[in-house]
Amino acid sequence: MFGLSSSGKEQVSALIEEMFDKLALELIGATPSIKGRKAFIISSRKNFGLPELFVQAMANKPPNSLESDAMKGFLESATGYIDSLKAKTMANVTEQIDALARESKAKNVKVEKEDVDAIFREQMRKAKSAMRAIAEAEATKMRNAGALMNISRLAANMGEDDPMVFFIVVKDDVTCEECKRLHLQDDGVTPKVWRLSELSQGYHKRGANSPSVFGLHPHCRCALTYLSQGFGFNEKGRLTYKAENHNEYKKQRE
Repeated sequence: MFGLSSSGKEQVSALIEEMFDKLALELIGATPSIKGRKAFIISSRKNFGLPELFVQAMANKPPNSLESDAMKGFLESATGYIDSLKAKTMANVTEQIDALARESKAKNVKVEKEDVDAIFREQMRKAKSAMRAIAEAEATKMRNAGALMNISRLAANMGEDDPMVFFIVVKDDVTCEECKRLHLQDDGVTPKVWRLSELSQGYHKRGANSPSVFGLHPHCRCALTYLSQGFGFNEKGRLTYKAENHNEYKKQRE
């Protein structure tokens, strides 16, 4: 039995391409189909897209060539996830419409527009949900990557080869146990101090004994922060100046 024609499949792909790029642009400020082409993107939204998030995390300092190259790498990674999701969505939509066309042909009935629309709506609903997960994970990664670049700059200016860092934790009823375990001391309020070299540079594996620069999980709200020599934390876990020779990392480890 004949299913969806080649021209029909091309029309479906073109429609998915357009819908998906609008979705990608809305959520993370990237459109895979225009990658590699010159294009103007106009938005009324503030802080639009992952590049702006990266620069914000660098305290709005213009990135140098190395930092720009790192940012480009993160953006290419995000675009790769989008491309994969788009290809999966196209395949699902095409396969379902093709099956619908075959069934209609076998029954000698017309394909109803409402049935085709229902397939599009359901697959785009799933795609939007998956896209949000990608956007949230990549936003966390981009934010902390920018913070990492800024910390590296500050440490270089201070002559530090392996700076002290900690994570600012949002403490509420949805703060996960993994964030508490790796980002806070046993008192549950004092940030745990790490050397930058101790942090993982990849995705975190639950149960690991050191946190990741890029967050511990999707939706992770903990923010990587530089700790200057001489500073520490008071009994409420708030950052405060201690003394010129105070080393919070050494104090906690001892």
